[in-house]
Amino acid sequence: MQSQFPTWVSQPGSCLFTFSVTGASVGSSAGTAGLDGRGATFMTISQTGNVFTVLFNSAFGDVPYIFPAPSAGQTDTLIELLTVTTSGFTYQAVESDSSTTPVVNPNVHFLMVGYNTTSFVA
Repeated sequence: MQSQFPTWVSQPGSCLFTFSVTGASVGSSAGTAGLDGRGATFMTISQTGNVFTVLFNSAFGDVPYIFPAPSAGQTDTLIELLTVTTSGFTYQAVESDSSTTPVVNPNVHFLMVGYNTTSFVA
């Protein structure tokens, strides 16, 4: 879901995205498999090994704030953002007790806040 808030909220052009990824459905080529309907509308995703790459259909004006969370039932899982740019981001999941052991095909929820302009960013 994308929402454009009116100019009285924070700054003009703020965008709010909420979407989920089903890790086992994501392919090695960029596409919408694995993204729920909200995510598939605005981005593509691919997977190489345990690293997931998300590319936005339209770039943000400034680097977005991204808040990932493992979905229910995935205990001992951390989602690590590896890179974040105006055009997309990469992430991986690891076990929280080791911080290095990969979690294969994680299911993840995302809350993302961004801006389509840098005009008023201090």
